[in-house]
Amino acid sequence: MMPRCYNSNDPELNSTAWFAEYIGSFITFLTVADLQSFGSELVLQVFTVNPKNIALISQPRVNLTLISYYTQLVYQQDSNFSPLLLPSVSQCYAPGPAFTQLNASDSMKVLETLKVVCSNLDEQIYAALASNFKGNLDSSSITALGNQSTSLSTGQIKTISSSQLISSLSTLSIVTGWREGQAKTIIQTLMSSGLMKINSSSSLSQLGSLVIGLPSYTFSSISSLELISASKNPSIVAYIMSGSQILQQSFVYQIVSSDTNSLKIIDNIPDQLATQVPRVYLQQFTSDKVTIEKLNKKTWKRQQVELFFDIIAADSATTVLEGADNLSSSVLQGFTCTGVSQFSRTQVTKLVKACRRKGSRKVPLLETQLTCMYNYISTESDATSFALYPPDMLLYYDYSLVPQSSCRSYFQELADADFSVFSSVLSYKQTALFNNARSCLGITSTSLTADQVSILGNMCCMLDGSYIQNSDPSILEKLKNCPDLTASQAAAVTTLLISGNTQYGNTSTWNETTLKNLDMLPLYLPTTFYDNFDKNTKKTFLKSFLNVIKEKGVSRYKRQELKSVIRQSIKNRSKRTTDCTVGTITQFTISESTFPFDYDVAQFNNCLSNVTVKDNFDAITEKVDEVDYLKIVLHKLGEAYNFIIPEDQVQVLGFASSVATTDDIRSWTITQVDTLSALMDSSNGVWEPSLAKEIISKYLAVEGNSLGRAELNAIKGPYLCTLDLSVIQSITAQSLKEAEALNITTCTLEAKKAIFNIATQSFRAITQASPSYLLSRSFLGGASLNYIQGLVPSSINMDLETFSNLDPNVVLGLTVTEVKGLLGTNLPDLKSYENQPLVQTWIRNQYQSDLNTLGLNLSGGKADPVTTATNAPATAGSGGSTGSGVRIQADTGFSFLVFLAILVTSQLITI
Repeated sequence: MMPRCYNSNDPELNSTAWFAEYIGSFITFLTVADLQSFGSELVLQVFTVNPKNIALISQPRVNLTLISYYTQLVYQQDSNFSPLLLPSVSQCYAPGPAFTQLNASDSMKVLETLKVVCSNLDEQIYAALASNFKGNLDSSSITALGNQSTSLSTGQIKTISSSQLISSLSTLSIVTGWREGQAKTIIQTLMSSGLMKINSSSSLSQLGSLVIGLPSYTFSSISSLELISASKNPSIVAYIMSGSQILQQSFVYQIVSSDTNSLKIIDNIPDQLATQVPRVYLQQFTSDKVTIEKLNKKTWKRQQVELFFDIIAADSATTVLEGADNLSSSVLQGFTCTGVSQFSRTQVTKLVKACRRKGSRKVPLLETQLTCMYNYISTESDATSFALYPPDMLLYYDYSLVPQSSCRSYFQELADADFSVFSSVLSYKQTALFNNARSCLGITSTSLTADQVSILGNMCCMLDGSYIQNSDPSILEKLKNCPDLTASQAAAVTTLLISGNTQYGNTSTWNETTLKNLDMLPLYLPTTFYDNFDKNTKKTFLKSFLNVIKEKGVSRYKRQELKSVIRQSIKNRSKRTTDCTVGTITQFTISESTFPFDYDVAQFNNCLSNVTVKDNFDAITEKVDEVDYLKIVLHKLGEAYNFIIPEDQVQVLGFASSVATTDDIRSWTITQVDTLSALMDSSNGVWEPSLAKEIISKYLAVEGNSLGRAELNAIKGPYLCTLDLSVIQSITAQSLKEAEALNITTCTLEAKKAIFNIATQSFRAITQASPSYLLSRSFLGGASLNYIQGLVPSSINMDLETFSNLDPNVVLGLTVTEVKGLLGTNLPDLKSYENQPLVQTWIRNQYQSDLNTLGLNLSGGKADPVTTATNAPATAGSGGSTGSGVRIQADTGFSFLVFLAILVTSQLITI
């Protein structure tokens, strides 16, 4: 039968079952292109909802791409089309909103089908089906949801009885991707019911992935033997690793506190959780092969590994590991001038060379470590063999020592350096580096060639906009590696891209692929750049890009800024109204990865109810980043609870806490250290000092709460400095001893002194100079002159950052000789710091002749004292005797001992 054309006005030709009538069994040979040849999408979609045509595509061996395309056309024709009317395979491609119309019973049936038929199902479909269960959740529905139980709201979870949760534990415990708020809700129900006791390794194993919801105090009621047993279970360790820092610390601390012997600790603590071991217990290791290999396998923080770096990196240790190159990057980050003070220069040079690593193996090093490294290798015969050393160390190289013939080689190696490592004190070196590069590479204008761009590498990150927009387009590839771009740099990138003279072509050809190929650059580009893309392209890109930047650890501030910039590029603004015109925000709406992209501030406020906030709070705070939106969320949460926010909600405030006011904080319940730790999490923003004080004070006002080890680790240094002196003085020596190193540079001098006095008690039993100094280093801002002078003979090689943060009165009380002994190998850095205010003042207080003995070309010291002897008759004041009169012209700081020596030499007095 010859196919006849469709005609809606002809009764004989107006059948929308045209596909079934004329394509029939040939459907298995049909492609998307073939279907599109019959007409436009607007024409085709009219036929797609006909039941006979739908039955046609349910036949076996129909092309899946065709089924997907056909299903899209169905919902373009009828957005409310029931997915139950589709073949099961077509349901895999239906849009998520289509499933929200189903009841609980139908949702269960669809779930069972989709789990069998579909692969890589859109998570929004699961979210829609989960939202349909409402108050009908039991063990069977949880089993049906399986790993997609994460689609449930905390409001839904709270409706599930403890007995049903116990029955479902075999499913819930293997679910991956729980939000902390969800896990906490389940754990709270289980613990309060009394149906489950969490007191053993087996009970932790039974909880599985839900352990992230445990309150940290739980581990204190489990014996150390049981916890050690749990630590041997890779699954339990992996789940704890995905939990909060306070949870990890509590687990590790309970194991450590049972036996603080350093060797026992490295046996009992899993490699991945070693970062949570209190550093004070990591000193007494031996350099035997077994110990060294165990230490080298574990993951450490810098402040930990620096305490035993001398043991593991010494000749005997590196021989065990067959050379410094076999030391892990985690261990090598512990390099300090203090730790290598007893090493030969040859040994140190080997360690420095071992730190030349790239990519995921790169050794994370601070400026103080890099300058120390350079001070050691600067006199080596191969110091100009730049390819042997970490590129970051070359940032501090004395360029005057670079032969002109080797300057290109120097800058080629420097191309891989991280220029953000510069501190504010030494940031002036960046300008000097670029000036030297210009001279070396013959750069005479702002138009850089491809060759110049290639050699500059990461130095391109410090170029201003004029260079970026006028240089070879290859500069864009270098800018992709920058940790950040300024607004002017981003504007210049946009100008270069819009010019069309790059590999990304003319703006008329740009699409989602263009955005993806720009790598991390879209994170910094302004609204004018995004104006070149339609809304759907931007939304689709944002959906995938948010996952990318989250995995790379991009801060929520940058994610917030990105969403704001893209939203601003969308011109449609809702009219002022108190009505919700975009669509009521539901559990399903929130599950969309780009939520709340489709809502401006007004519509977000109009469409979000207090009940929705209450039931989905943890999901909302995981998605919403922008300030105005967060303020709305926080206010609606307050309204939902009559402005007395329960603790389980405070613990999952997340980024929403960053917009809190004093009144908000006063409405929160803060009794547990877990809550304090969650609020102090720096990834959620930085607190104003007054607000941080309000939070900590509210916690300490609870009977039994104090500034213990866990609290100090949660608060960290800067927030500790917001507290009253009397509160700081209440910290015990044991708490400070077991806490992490605290940054107290913002504290008052009185507070620094109080903390240092506690620290001296904390580390009093440690007699070895190196570990004692390293443990106390972060507290030295409160140290006395006598204490600092006592460090001089100990070869601690104090770095200039620590030196410049000492009590100014202490620094000004140190002599040139004492400073030389204190800084040791780091002495050359005094020249780099000569314009730092405290160092500058110290220089002015020294005699220039004494400064000259350092050989650093320091200037600005005092003139040396001048002595003049003259013969003069005795005066009445001389007691009638005759002799030499002495006139002494000296600085007001003239030493009494020098004065006394002059008198003796002049025979005016006899000793």
